[in-house]
Amino acid sequence: MSSPSFTSLPPEVITLIASHLNQHDRAQCLRLSRKWSDFFTQLLWQDVHVDSRFHNSIWLGYLLHNKHRIRDLQLTDPHGTHLLALSQRGEGSLRSLTASFQDEAASFLTRMDTPGPWTTADYLSEQAANFGNTRALELILTRNWNLRSLTMDESCFRNKDGGDAFSTIMAVCPITRLERLELRFGRNPNRPDPPADAQQGPDSFVMADVVAALGDRRELGGLFGFFDVLKELVISGGHCHIDYHRLGFLLRCPNLKRIRLEDIDAIAVASLSVAMGLSCPKLSHLVWKGPPVGQDRDIAILLAASPSGWKEISLPDLKNFGTQSFASLMRRVSTTLEVLKVGDWGHTEEDDFLEFLCSARNLRRLEGLADGEFSGLQKQFTLSAYGALYGYTHVERLDLSWALGSSMEFLQLRIVEVPRPDVVHYRFGDPMALPEDLPEDLDDSLRFKVQRWIYTQLGRLTGLQELVLGVIDLDPEELSKRGFSKDTDPNSIELEEALCHVYPTFNYHTLEFSLESGLELLAGLKKLKVLDVRLTAHRIGVEELDWMHVNWPRLKTIRGLDSKREWAGKAEPGLAVKDAVDAWMADHPDGIGSYYSGIK
Repeated sequence: MSSPSFTSLPPEVITLIASHLNQHDRAQCLRLSRKWSDFFTQLLWQDVHVDSRFHNSIWLGYLLHNKHRIRDLQLTDPHGTHLLALSQRGEGSLRSLTASFQDEAASFLTRMDTPGPWTTADYLSEQAANFGNTRALELILTRNWNLRSLTMDESCFRNKDGGDAFSTIMAVCPITRLERLELRFGRNPNRPDPPADAQQGPDSFVMADVVAALGDRRELGGLFGFFDVLKELVISGGHCHIDYHRLGFLLRCPNLKRIRLEDIDAIAVASLSVAMGLSCPKLSHLVWKGPPVGQDRDIAILLAASPSGWKEISLPDLKNFGTQSFASLMRRVSTTLEVLKVGDWGHTEEDDFLEFLCSARNLRRLEGLADGEFSGLQKQFTLSAYGALYGYTHVERLDLSWALGSSMEFLQLRIVEVPRPDVVHYRFGDPMALPEDLPEDLDDSLRFKVQRWIYTQLGRLTGLQELVLGVIDLDPEELSKRGFSKDTDPNSIELEEALCHVYPTFNYHTLEFSLESGLELLAGLKKLKVLDVRLTAHRIGVEELDWMHVNWPRLKTIRGLDSKREWAGKAEPGLAVKDAVDAWMADHPDGIGSYYSGIK
């Protein structure tokens, strides 16, 4: 019995294998046989970038001959784009289109090596003086009704004479299946910059203009149809502002759920906030990246823009999150919010974090900075354990229990101000000074009471899969600025002392995760897979690992388990604990929990 050939495999298997080949290798496969040629010709032309290579008439001939095979198209060269637009007859084959042009082509025929016979009739049917990038893009859009994803920048929104063509382009956008739309705005050369004072925030005249512009365009949906399946919108750029007259298209996006904003200014934030609030009732997911100087009130206005409330919010690099932003966030936190990522909490107060934990009933994920992103003085989500217990026991016995529950899957926060008389600060036998910003006047007698209070709150998160309490890794550039290489040991005492006035690289007053301190209160975390206690004064030894093996069956790893315990006393007893832990881990190479015991 002969072995099956490559081309006899199911088409989906062939496609999966071929997807790992680069374009050169795919081209080589065309030569093997007719069957291989038929298959790889289709694959070779699925993803095409029309750039300056297609000034060559031979390459251009190949492009036009195989245009019906293209599924994902990127346009950056005007000449090839113009001819492709004129030669299409409505194939409807494109799934995704990205268009961005550096210049206009004065005459695409003069830039080709040898104009081909396919150009003559179609070229003459258009007036060369008026045919530009926008007109070419308009033709391509009208002939590809099957488009799922579309990306355009400012070069697509200007006629050849410099006039604004944004409304024209949006009017011909295919709406039947378009799921994702990305608009990269640039500066409008025909509109002056707003006054300097107007750039500081969302003044009332801007909001009034936006409302008026939207009101004038309420017939747009009836004229051009609605983007009924559009779920994701990405908007970036817009130097000084995005012209509010361009926001009328949002009225055609009634089912929009996700919006991603990048590097937009205060005026654009104000305009978009008003437009989204009036036009997009189903908005539930927000990502806003920069500019980092975005003001507190700008953030607050955007957080209030969703009519039904945000389910997911990601603010990875804003530095001015403050009282107004926090107040806006808290208005819906108890009803809709499920996922929150804030890279810098800026000017919030410690009490704000406790209030958040006591209100976020539907939260599934709470994330901060990722490893390698921290630099400067970014503020993390931080809970004062001592203060939380004090408020519960002394301030009219307020109920400060967390609202977080079994729906939580990922939790990242710093826990500080846990009295720890067990921590003896020695460095190789000599006393070591603590960073000045760590409290030293806590009531040591409350050591276990404070920890048990926090364990009780964490113990209610029975769906938790990852618990991150460790100190995140610093940005390599931050290390370099302070004379350390990117390979510097994060446990380095020298690093800690160098950064003690900037950021604590080690957390001493925190949970110790020992059975003595109340670890058994976390027995319900059966789904926990990852525990992160890097650079914290934990006391996880063999006894605790045995307990975790039984009670946390899915626990795969503990980040930060390895420690010389120089923070806890003289090196010798600490190293003995380390050796015992290393031996235990060597006996459980596949994971800590009992689930991994049977894995071979």
